[in-house]
Amino acid sequence: MGKHNTRLKDIADKLGISIPTVSRALNDKPDIGIETKRKVMELAEEMHYQRNEFAINFKNQQSFIIGVIIPQIVHHFFSNIINGIITEAEKFGYSVMIFQSNESYHSELKGTKTFRKSMIDGLIISLADTTDDYSHLSSLQEHKIPVVLIDKVTDRLEASKIVCNDYQGAYDATSHLIEVGKRRIAHLTGSLTPLTTRERYRGYCDALKNNDLKLDNELIRYCDLVSGEEGYQEMKTLISLSNPPDAIFCATDPTAIGAINAVKDSGLKVPEDIAVIGFSNWSMSSVIDPPLSSVIQPDVEMGEQAVRLIIEEIENIRNDKPVVFKTHVMKTALILRQSTLGKKEGVNV
Repeated sequence: MGKHNTRLKDIADKLGISIPTVSRALNDKPDIGIETKRKVMELAEEMHYQRNEFAINFKNQQSFIIGVIIPQIVHHFFSNIINGIITEAEKFGYSVMIFQSNESYHSELKGTKTFRKSMIDGLIISLADTTDDYSHLSSLQEHKIPVVLIDKVTDRLEASKIVCNDYQGAYDATSHLIEVGKRRIAHLTGSLTPLTTRERYRGYCDALKNNDLKLDNELIRYCDLVSGEEGYQEMKTLISLSNPPDAIFCATDPTAIGAINAVKDSGLKVPEDIAVIGFSNWSMSSVIDPPLSSVIQPDVEMGEQAVRLIIEEIENIRNDKPVVFKTHVMKTALILRQSTLGKKEGVNV
């Protein structure tokens, strides 16, 4: 008999005992005799019996699976978050299921429904840029499936959150451009629906204001997918202005890399004519020409912290303890390279 097909009934028939007796022996119950336990254990091993963990978990209403929904798996920042989630989840005996939303609310909704059918114990999610309705997440919470928001979060849902200090990172990036002598600073951003991009926009605005520089709406450009292609096209539009910018703070590194290519293709120099700084310290940032200054985020640590929060909530729910929502704000730092420093050697700040 194949090892995956052995049932409790097969062991019971061989030994001439009942199925409940076999089950109790395998679970080392005290009301089963030592000799019976020995015979059951030996035969179970001989027949390659394997416990149906799924059935056991189903009975206990626990799958030991954490669902994860992120906008883009291939994105350097999100792939590092996933690494942190998987590594930390394994320490607690949990597996991870991943779904990519592609920045689509409808895909995010589909992923949530799929995970709910899969009996996940909790969900870690980075919201899609187009998400403006959170009832699918509050519904999970109502059914005692905890939700932890990571990176792209909202203040319209009561839940634990893991974010980096987007405001401070953006403020520092814009201030750096001012410190190197730039005065007409553009901003390339995505949708302002997620709190993440709103905070980066706010940091940019405050840095200008606190340095007595006027906010010019003509210099603020919006992208749907915050991609390299959009960064290129929006930078081209900015260059074509009668009074173009001398620097740009991009809310993501892919858009910043696109902006650098647009500046160079226009016959201008980075950073002499237009300085460029990004956000997230993407893997390509250090190898493009010129290397890109950026804001680094503690992505792996964010993933690890999200797992610790979700498991804490799972355990509290199972033990009928109150769930206390927490927000962890992780620090950012500047990685300065030639796209803002010119020939000066890059430094961390």
